[in-house]
Amino acid sequence: MKFCARCGSPVQPDDLFCSECGARQVVPASSEGRPRGSAFPPLAELPSGTVLRDRYEIIRRVGGGGMGNVYQARDLHLQGAVRAVKEMIEMFSDPTLREKAIRDFQREARLLASLRHPSIPVIYDHFVEGGRYYLVMEFIAGGDLATRQQLVGGRFDELTVTMWAIQICDVLDYLHTRQPPIIYRDLKPANVMVDPEANRVVLIDFGIARVVAPREKGVTAIGTMGYAPPELFAGQAEPRSDIYSLGATMFHLLTGVDPRDQPLLIFDFTRNPTPRQLNPELTPEMERILMRAVAHAPEDRFASAREMKGVLEAHLALLRERYGDRVEHAYRMAFGDLVRRVGSDVAPRIGPAVETVYCSYCGVSIGADDLYCAYCGARQPIEVEPIHASARLLVLDARSGDAQAMHALLKESNLIGRADPISGVFPDVDLSPYDPGAKVSRRHARIWRAEGRYWIEDLASVNGTFLNGRRLLPPRTPHVLQDGDRLRIGEVSLLFRHGE
Repeated sequence: MKFCARCGSPVQPDDLFCSECGARQVVPASSEGRPRGSAFPPLAELPSGTVLRDRYEIIRRVGGGGMGNVYQARDLHLQGAVRAVKEMIEMFSDPTLREKAIRDFQREARLLASLRHPSIPVIYDHFVEGGRYYLVMEFIAGGDLATRQQLVGGRFDELTVTMWAIQICDVLDYLHTRQPPIIYRDLKPANVMVDPEANRVVLIDFGIARVVAPREKGVTAIGTMGYAPPELFAGQAEPRSDIYSLGATMFHLLTGVDPRDQPLLIFDFTRNPTPRQLNPELTPEMERILMRAVAHAPEDRFASAREMKGVLEAHLALLRERYGDRVEHAYRMAFGDLVRRVGSDVAPRIGPAVETVYCSYCGVSIGADDLYCAYCGARQPIEVEPIHASARLLVLDARSGDAQAMHALLKESNLIGRADPISGVFPDVDLSPYDPGAKVSRRHARIWRAEGRYWIEDLASVNGTFLNGRRLLPPRTPHVLQDGDRLRIGEVSLLFRHGE
């Protein structure tokens, strides 16, 4: 018997979709011989050894999401030079969405081909093969900042973040001073990688970057909630929009507080904690920099990336004077050992498969074998065979207290929340059917397994998470779960069971 990887319901071995939750199931992809890229079904992952355009040999899959994958490959025409190959698969039933996705992909290729900056990946080729669109780009060996943030426990020191921010300002200044200006529009930790060979940060994913006139109206409101400034969702974009996103990114890296948890309110510091209240180790100068960068009105932010870079450079000089003994360690954190550790911590998968799964931290759909979520950067858990999963949550009837539903905790880490298809959030344990009052947050809480025990943490939800009648405080603080513990998430009562 086979079980759905999302909801745990029994499915037949050849079922493409779960009859209960609709999640796509694993479908083996052929890997006989040395296949060409056009030899695969529309949704199959390209296995190691596939050759595209008689030139690019796939080494392994290193990431991707619902629209395609990113592969490490070697260029057979250039003595095996390592490249990144980004693909987009045509899988849209809506012709309007299909045309838009193709336009965005082609625009990214043209845009990258026109840019030359050490913090922008070089594009070498782009082509169509077997119904898939491909970009061949420079391969960056280091990890992204979201991934690294998970490894270090949630936040970085001020010296390290200042070093990164100066380089980000430099590349933003380059983009903003093109004629006409280029607005990146999706700056966040997951879209900033660190190249350990060049000691540089690199912006990735230019799919929604746009060439716009200053203060242009009617720009499509695309970005990541929490990092995107208010004017972007009103159809306006300008260079200072990227300043806001950089400030939000720095805020996340320095405080460990995710802006996506309160995307519309978090930078209203009359109602919410200031950066130094969240991280008392921050200097007053850095707090002022952050608060100015994320000001609601564009005119209250730094006038340009160049101005912000100058302020950050002066601040870095001040930090060097105050904390000279920490500079070497901060530089290693920014560009040294940990970068190489993250970059090398990607192993080739055992066998190719196609599956739609969801990030265990933020709930966004990702590729089945992504080691890291492209949306939030969280490292994905090693899969647990569903048949062996013994931990589960029982949904209790509010009146009788009887169990009315069961959710198996099938992964090493399980997101609990409310599904939101518009935002692309699909938790492992979706409580929306039992939450008519919408008291459950989209990313409400997380249960994971570590050291032989199960743990729970609240993800800064609006209405809190209660364990045995007591509220879990503060958010993002782990608590051990015991068999028989009772939880209340929003207005949904749950019983945790562990064991046969």
